[in-house]
Amino acid sequence: MERLRFEALGRAYGSKQVFEDVAGVLRDGRTVGLVGPNGAGKSSLVRTLVGMDPVEDGRIVRARESRLGYLSQTANVDAKTTLRGLLDEAFARERRAENLLRELEHHIGDVEHDMDLLEKALAAYGEAREAFDLHGGVGFESRMRGMLASFDFDEADLDRRTSGFSGGQRTRASLARLLLEEPDYLILDEPTNHLDIETVRWLEDFLIEDPRASLVVSHDRFFLDRVANEIWELDGGSLDTYEVKRGRGYADYLEQKAERLERTQRDYEKFVDEDKRRKAVIAELRTHGSHNYSHVRSREKAFAKIERVEAPQTSQAQINVKLQAARRATSGLALRARGVSLAYAAPLFTKLDLDVQRGERIAIVGPNGAGKSTLLRVLASDIAADGGDVAIQTGIKYAYFAQDSADDLPATMTAAEAVADGTGAHDQGARGLLGRLGLGGDAVDKPVSAFSGGERRRIMLARLMARSADLLFLDEPTNDLDIPSREALESVLAGYGGAMLVVSHDRYLLRRLADRVLWLRDGKATFVDGGYERFEELLRAKALPGMGGAEPPMKNNGAAVKENGKSGNDKPSGGKGARQEPTGDARAAASNGRSGGTGKSSGNGNGREPESASDEAAPPSNGASGNDSKGNGSATGTVPKFEKPARKTPTEKALAAAEREVARLDEERARLEREFADPTVYENHARVAELKAALAKSTADVEAAFARWEALSLEPSV
Repeated sequence: MERLRFEALGRAYGSKQVFEDVAGVLRDGRTVGLVGPNGAGKSSLVRTLVGMDPVEDGRIVRARESRLGYLSQTANVDAKTTLRGLLDEAFARERRAENLLRELEHHIGDVEHDMDLLEKALAAYGEAREAFDLHGGVGFESRMRGMLASFDFDEADLDRRTSGFSGGQRTRASLARLLLEEPDYLILDEPTNHLDIETVRWLEDFLIEDPRASLVVSHDRFFLDRVANEIWELDGGSLDTYEVKRGRGYADYLEQKAERLERTQRDYEKFVDEDKRRKAVIAELRTHGSHNYSHVRSREKAFAKIERVEAPQTSQAQINVKLQAARRATSGLALRARGVSLAYAAPLFTKLDLDVQRGERIAIVGPNGAGKSTLLRVLASDIAADGGDVAIQTGIKYAYFAQDSADDLPATMTAAEAVADGTGAHDQGARGLLGRLGLGGDAVDKPVSAFSGGERRRIMLARLMARSADLLFLDEPTNDLDIPSREALESVLAGYGGAMLVVSHDRYLLRRLADRVLWLRDGKATFVDGGYERFEELLRAKALPGMGGAEPPMKNNGAAVKENGKSGNDKPSGGKGARQEPTGDARAAASNGRSGGTGKSSGNGNGREPESASDEAAPPSNGASGNDSKGNGSATGTVPKFEKPARKTPTEKALAAAEREVARLDEERARLEREFADPTVYENHARVAELKAALAKSTADVEAAFARWEALSLEPSV
């Protein structure tokens, strides 16, 4: 069933046309992901569709008797109300129906001696009872408690005022109320903002099973992959629609978009060639051809009527910069933490041990309030722990990027001045960095206060890069960035050769970057080897400590999960052909043009302060510290014991990098072969020749990469 249809919609602000002549249909069974760069008009389109903004051009048709459920990006709730009061609003219809039933029951008692009136009263009661049962009936209280549990609230939270909730709790409360209202279709604007990974996974599972129509605005690519079976892309004022396969919705959209761009480019090039030929014909007729000028003029008019084909356009300014470390990444430690403990109202982590190797990348994940950002601040020497030692090794420069770093930029400085301030970068260097981050031209001379949140993040990234660090501490680096900017930042970070600790809800980012995952929950710290994908497997199986599921499955080379701080065998294994993710130089060699860095000279436990991206205040004494305001249990609690995995050698790391290179090149060759098999390609002889050459080169590259892999597999592991 169609819930909403819009045609020829347009929106302008003054002389700026945001979008024009856009159309779409929202049907039951469809979960539509609305994507596009910041400033493309996604929020304007959503506000128009839900009726918050008037329709300027075009029309919107909504199904009669269909109730819309809308979640705004800001999740506004009345600060004076309690959670119970907020959720009770969802049952206003049920309570009205219940009150009607009570009134009809009294009325039946009053007219029981008048058969005509009694018959009418019983009929009215039957209709009211049917409507009441249709919308949940007497079960709405149990539904409310079930929803509370799904969004990680408990009975004690019901009587708390929402003014005391964190941003994530307010989002969860608003979403819980919305779903309890049982609308006929949903429009959700950034529903995963401020939600932790477990809650996002619950929402994903809910939307996958939900038969209703849903429109979701999101920058969470992992979320879109799982839930979307249709993508709407708003960019350059137009709306393009993509039918995608749920489970790889965003990835499918990217592939289809690339194919469309290739076709558009081919059509444009064909038009340009034809246009040149037509102009040459006219020129020939004028110079050496017929003296029948009416014939020449007729040809010119005919050519002028041919519709022009425009070149493919993209409105997104690309990030084109390398992150460089101050020194070559070699083997050895970048950071060592021993016995680190911190508690506010309850322990966040206790006697945590952690070694970070140079070039290693560790993701810190866990529920909201578990202490992720607090742990990062402790490791970056931004705040002190209750006990234990953190030592950043001598000679290692580091930089810390806090969640609110962009808010600490000096508002009156220009972008170029803000980059140069405190980093030692000269004016030209600062302008060059900003330009490669998509903020070039006159923009660098605008005050910081004139930039959007995402643009200020780019300025902070430029400041970070001006410092050339060997070790990065990154707290939610993709916040406020649209999807193209996130993808560009990922590429920058993937090419960085230094060590990195990252707190992020961006699962695409973590999947691409993380070598290890540090899972914080209920005061327990657990390490997961095998990257973020392995962590997701354990999360889905509820096989992580504190989740009440089965123990983590064993792997041939050791355990997937290890107790707090214990990183496996103390000595590296010598097994030939064993594989591991590359670090340091091996990682840099495995990436095209990888280099790294941002930061400043670090401390190593001797009291030196880092040059961080912001100077955060120490946490308040009552235990509140940013988003990490709760946590309970002990970090030393029981964890399943497993065999410890062997530490991998440089040869094994290089072998793994070579294997990935073979896979990448083989995939590229397969793509070329698919294009070569397309019958339509033979209409373009030049393209056929290009494909033959590219295919020959690709085949040679695959064979050379395979030879490198084969040679490495025969080398002794040292």
